[in-house]
Amino acid sequence: MTIIYFILILGITVFIHELGHFIFAKKFGVYVYEFSIGMGPRLFKFNRKNDETDYCIRLFPIGGFVQMAGEEVEVDEKIPENKRLQSKPAYQRLLIMVAGVMMNFLLAIVLLFCIGLFNKVTFNNLYVEDSTITGLNNNDKIIAVNNHFTNNYDKLALELTIASNKDFTITVKDSNNKEKDVEVSPIKVGESGLLYGKDYGIEVSDLKITNSLVEGIGTDDIITSVNGIAVNNYLELLKELKETNEDNLIITVKSKDGEIKEANINVTDKKDDKMQGYSYGFYITGKSEKGFFAAIKYAFSKFFSTIEQMIFTVFYLITGKLSLSMLSGPVGIYNVVSVYSHYGFANIVSLLCLICINVGFINILPLPAFDGGHVLFIIIEKIKGSRVDPKIENTIHNIGLILLMILMVIVTYSDIMRLF
Repeated sequence: MTIIYFILILGITVFIHELGHFIFAKKFGVYVYEFSIGMGPRLFKFNRKNDETDYCIRLFPIGGFVQMAGEEVEVDEKIPENKRLQSKPAYQRLLIMVAGVMMNFLLAIVLLFCIGLFNKVTFNNLYVEDSTITGLNNNDKIIAVNNHFTNNYDKLALELTIASNKDFTITVKDSNNKEKDVEVSPIKVGESGLLYGKDYGIEVSDLKITNSLVEGIGTDDIITSVNGIAVNNYLELLKELKETNEDNLIITVKSKDGEIKEANINVTDKKDDKMQGYSYGFYITGKSEKGFFAAIKYAFSKFFSTIEQMIFTVFYLITGKLSLSMLSGPVGIYNVVSVYSHYGFANIVSLLCLICINVGFINILPLPAFDGGHVLFIIIEKIKGSRVDPKIENTIHNIGLILLMILMVIVTYSDIMRLF
């Protein structure tokens, strides 16, 4: 199903974006040569009666385009001047350029509303739960990470990502509304679900054994203690493993039949371990609501918090706090789709919303080759009172496209290396 979900998510995201350009181009009388979903060789084409446009499906589902008369430098004399993009007033050209972004954002908001309407949704989910850190208590509200203000989950997730590779400070408000700073030491988690760089002979999901090479321990057994110290949740398990830091452990487990068993674990180094992520020693929770008005509130709050997260992501990329390796291309998106597909259809829809917002946001950036780059030239035109030389504008956009392709190669290479 992963490949199907992947094609659907990218296909819908691209289709709705290009449909925005197409609808406004047609509305303002621009001649459209082709409306295409996908890139590369053409797989399928059809035409509608009394419509000049070729509607196409192309081989690679990683993009799409609407080819309009008047975009290129060379003038197509076969097309009447009043049907060329260059002949249209600035406001019409601007609307054509931003329409794709508008459609991406609109689809995301509608889908977020549907998610909120049929599910309980969580607001203000910045409250600590199941903390294993001294001084950090349940229901403390996180308000900052390393003095960077956080007011929603998406911003918090970004700040935690940046801070994860070393110890950091979180600022919280307790139940008495008193602020305090708490030091957090992230724990690296390997592909086994346990400490990174260590081989325990078992793999876990939460406290459940999912794979075992240790005699006496079977799959679906539940870990109840480490060296005689009870562990009630996954965070406590990781804490005990880190604090114990021994080569030999005694793990107590409970089978599905209720049988209590003990097993000796010989811990060895695992040099080829893959990073799964970080554990911070606490979970995050918030207030859940359901209903029509809760769905509206959720749709817009989630939309704007995602936009805020992307603004800060761009800022942190520029300032060097985030590296290009944190970005994902088609390969990375495929891996994310694979993970989300295990958690139900609602999560796939959530991922579609996220990608729609990401595509819309990136395209509206005022950079060459993006929709925002074209908008920038229209704004410059209005300021200076005349159009920028089409050859100069086209050259700038081509350079931007080349740089974009280079960035895509770098990101894709990074995505592939993370697989190994």
